[in-house]
Amino acid sequence: MKTTQFAKTALAAGILLGAVIPTPQLWGNSAYAQSSADSSIASGLDNRNYILDDGSLRAEGQTIGSAQEPSPFIGISRDSHTGEHYAWTKSGLVYQWSDLGITGAPELIKGLPAVAQVSEDVMLAESGDVIGYTNIGLPGGIRISAHSSGFALLTANGEVWRYRSDYSTNKVKKLADLPGAKDIQATSSSAMVLGSDGTVTKLDAETESEPEIFATGAVSMAWVKEEASNDLYIAKSDGSLWKYEYGNAKSGKAIASVKGAVSVNAAEKGLFVRLGDGTSGFYANGKWTAVAPARLQSATLTLSRTSAAKGDVVKVTVDEKFTDGAKSKRTPAASELSVSDPKVVSVQKDGSLKANGLGSATITFKSNGISAKTTLIVKQGGAMTGAGLVGGSAYLPVRPVFAALGATVTNAGSNWTIVYGETKIQLQKGSAKATVNGKSVTLKSKVQTLDGQTVFPASFLSTAIPGASVKWDSKLQQAVVSLGSASLEVESKQTALLKKKQQLGSLAQYLGKSYWINNYSGAGVRFSKLTIADIKIAESDYGHSYTLIFKNAAGSQFASAEYYAEAIPEVLGDLDEFFPFDPQVQYGGSDKIWNYIRGQFVAAGMNKQHVLLSWGEPSETNIQNSPKGPVEVWLYVRKGGTDWQAVAFLNGTVTMIY
Repeated sequence: MKTTQFAKTALAAGILLGAVIPTPQLWGNSAYAQSSADSSIASGLDNRNYILDDGSLRAEGQTIGSAQEPSPFIGISRDSHTGEHYAWTKSGLVYQWSDLGITGAPELIKGLPAVAQVSEDVMLAESGDVIGYTNIGLPGGIRISAHSSGFALLTANGEVWRYRSDYSTNKVKKLADLPGAKDIQATSSSAMVLGSDGTVTKLDAETESEPEIFATGAVSMAWVKEEASNDLYIAKSDGSLWKYEYGNAKSGKAIASVKGAVSVNAAEKGLFVRLGDGTSGFYANGKWTAVAPARLQSATLTLSRTSAAKGDVVKVTVDEKFTDGAKSKRTPAASELSVSDPKVVSVQKDGSLKANGLGSATITFKSNGISAKTTLIVKQGGAMTGAGLVGGSAYLPVRPVFAALGATVTNAGSNWTIVYGETKIQLQKGSAKATVNGKSVTLKSKVQTLDGQTVFPASFLSTAIPGASVKWDSKLQQAVVSLGSASLEVESKQTALLKKKQQLGSLAQYLGKSYWINNYSGAGVRFSKLTIADIKIAESDYGHSYTLIFKNAAGSQFASAEYYAEAIPEVLGDLDEFFPFDPQVQYGGSDKIWNYIRGQFVAAGMNKQHVLLSWGEPSETNIQNSPKGPVEVWLYVRKGGTDWQAVAFLNGTVTMIY
């Protein structure tokens, strides 16, 4: 149907009225319904595009299930010229698709009146109008049949009309009155009409020839273009299937390979046949191929991450493969998922997972007899503190540890109640007795307070929670709680510093060391004391880099520039930058003298070290005799050699500046 006038089809009208828009509420993640085990194909175009008898649409390996689609699909068609597919629902909605891919979706054609039938791309409204052809003199119809240059229309009282777009005149023509007619199949030159009595009447669309009784006992018929032929197929009441080449009654031949046919419709490259037992298949080029609804063949479950911290939400994806070769990737419904340990992981309403407590859990997906499994490990989300040694025994904080494991912890005065799944644990501060599900348990020592938290003997954990174990890491001064493949580190007050030193390696020796500023800028007043409070570690393109964090006596902090590891000893060991000692104590002198040095002044009473710190090395030195003894003179040349100053020392002390 390539002519300009015929291009004004229902599809074109739909685009003009509101265009084609996606309808994800009926497709995508929500449209996961699969056909039940006893469902069958009602009509189809090929083994990837068909309608099930429950009203579900299978379009290129994806399904709009009847549970999601409020109006079941009742018909499917294909435009042989463009390859576009159409399916329509009981309520008159029309969907269009061609090549969906894994993530595509059929598109609802908006702006159309309720549609009763689509043939090729010609649409018949429930009102009886052929959409796009309301003003050409056609009566209201109940069935249409499109062909290469137009279509035929059947009315409720049995009138048969023809429309041809390639005629300049006589485009619309009434072919016959056949009361009781219920279906029509047309080519450009003839129309076949199926009556309620089983007769098939042939009408010549081009001449005034009388109607011809073509066949009897028919229940369904379809024109099919196969290779170079254009043949009529008729299913008869006895279940036989007949083929008539080019619509010639004398060429009729029963197809022996097909038994029990009850309905037929034109398919992608042949004929779709539904049998009386509910099965179906395709007949093309002399070959019968049975077809069955696609079933889920295998599934793979993947998580957005394989490990998580408590409170994290993890997305779940299922990759499905079907018996028709189709693949899909979607979010499973919550009802399709289960977990082995809800204390560790739980399924949310949207099909995601929530990490509840330390441990590992198996997540199982089940759909239509197919299952898939994966594992989520819930690990420690951040540093936990409160562990310690009391009398040589390891202790753990009650609330944070049990809460991290996924338990509910409540406290009333000195009494603690912990509910972990089906296990109820009771502890009392100051007591060495506990209860587990009502049974008394003697602890290694009493529950007590450590650093402001209520703690319990770590050895009790394996008694209270089977599978849990605790080891004390003496190197890092922390407890390591293990449950399945997950572990939890509970630090003591010393752990953070020990871990830092472990990270820093040889640079750890500088932590806590004090230095006095000489000429290092940006860290405070010259000669003031700084202590290295921390060394920050960062990743760079060439490895780790380090930043020194200095703290002064007032508590203010100063960050150094970033250095590679080998540069830090050089900076800290350079006396021009830092002193590893208090220079005022080392070199003596009053506060007044040291303020002179900061201002780069030289005054009587200073020693040689003071002058060096204030003015630096002299340009030259000499010794002169005096009645009081040898005088050492330091000469400082200023301003390019035109000005100079001299400092005289007697017995190592400044006596004169000139």
